Amino acid sequence: MPSIQSIGVGSGLDASSIISSLMAIERQPLQRLQSAAADVKTQISAYGTLRAKVDALGSAADALASAESWSQTTVNLNGNDALKVTASASAQPLDLDVSVTALAQRQSIATSTLPTPLPSMTGTLTIALGAWSAGFGSFSAKSPASSVNVTIASGDSLVDIRNKINDQPNAGVTASILNDASGSRLVLRSKETGEENGFQITSDDPSLKPLEFNETSLASRSNTYPVGHPQAGVLDSTDDYGFIANVRGTNLQATVNGAAVSSASNTMNNVLDGVSIQALKTTGGSAQVSIGRDLAGMKSRVDSFVAAYNDFMSYVKQQTAYNADTKTAATLQGDRVAVGLQYNLRSTITGATQASSVFERLSSVGVELQPDGSLKTNAAKLDTALQNLPEVAALFSRNETGTAQDGVARRMADLVDQLTGSEGPLKTRQDSLQERLKRNQTEQEKVNDRLLQVEARLQAQYTTLDRKMASLTGLGQYVAQQVQQFSKGQS
Repeated sequence: MPSIQSIGVGSGLDASSIISSLMAIERQPLQRLQSAAADVKTQISAYGTLRAKVDALGSAADALASAESWSQTTVNLNGNDALKVTASASAQPLDLDVSVTALAQRQSIATSTLPTPLPSMTGTLTIALGAWSAGFGSFSAKSPASSVNVTIASGDSLVDIRNKINDQPNAGVTASILNDASGSRLVLRSKETGEENGFQITSDDPSLKPLEFNETSLASRSNTYPVGHPQAGVLDSTDDYGFIANVRGTNLQATVNGAAVSSASNTMNNVLDGVSIQALKTTGGSAQVSIGRDLAGMKSRVDSFVAAYNDFMSYVKQQTAYNADTKTAATLQGDRVAVGLQYNLRSTITGATQASSVFERLSSVGVELQPDGSLKTNAAKLDTALQNLPEVAALFSRNETGTAQDGVARRMADLVDQLTGSEGPLKTRQDSLQERLKRNQTEQEKVNDRLLQVEARLQAQYTTLDRKMASLTGLGQYVAQQVQQFSKGQS
């Protein structure tokens, strides 16, 4: 008897369809689990968005919760590009009249052209920091003294000398080599601007005379040209080499509201409390500077807070809604955690506070609750309130004497921290949903394993039935043939 190659052939039954129908019934628990998993994933996604919107509200609240947020300043230079002025929160509003007549500069000198290779030079160069008088007439060393020694060895090239100077971190100068049509020169420049950051160079060996820059060497080289002349330092017939004095280190010279100011750098940091004035160039007259409170920035931060609150409330309202017409519930409809968040945040926004002696609620400064539960800023009312800036700041920010008097934004920021903390309801709810999804996936794996076993059992049962039915069919056919032959023999 031939073997059964396709289930159902032997019995004549559509066994594949029967098994498929039976398995469809068996899969119903799996489908319910899959549907439940999809619902949980949707809730997890909704809570992820909810968490992001709560965090955004917390950040907006933090921006209003510190006293520094309400003391930020703005600077108006009235179109003058000679100055760069910054003001910290400690700066008081004021108007300035600034005039810069001279910028601070670094001392810079260059040797006369030096031969290549250099003649033998040995000994020690001493580089001392200090101030030169006008015209390099005299040098006054810094107090306390600041100097370094640079050892020059026989055979050192100009590059070697440059590198040895630059290898001294406290030398206060930077050395470089200038190459022109005449040859090579050693150029030295102060690292810092200002009179006190100038330098002189002395040596302990006559062979280093070409590298000296001091009162004696300058005096011996001023026979032909005065200091400051383009050819100053060109040696007379008794000299072989010499420095040319290019630029003397000088201080910035300015007036601020008529008061004379001198600064070693082009930035004046200590002239006014909290104000830094950087001179980019001379002003060519008086520059008008206005420093005031950054009211526009404050209003912008209030608007951002209102927008973040409205965004959160709108999302919660959407996710907890029930459509009576379609009889469908949104993802978080009836979710007690989401509803609790909504209630807590609304209570913080609308509640009264003793933080300010003038303004009791946000509505007092123009942040008003609308009939739909959203907030709206009354710009004119906020502008008026900001005329009493300390009390507006108190309404929003932290009161250092105790949390009971903290402002609305500080309370909101603290509440958000509690809600999103490791033991807060948002984190607890998200963890619970993840655990539900994990259990669901475990159950799905178990059901899938059982379905495989059921399907294998049905396949085996119907294969056995096929074989038995095929055997009975073959037996019936054989009996029929025998009966037919017997009948023919009787006739």
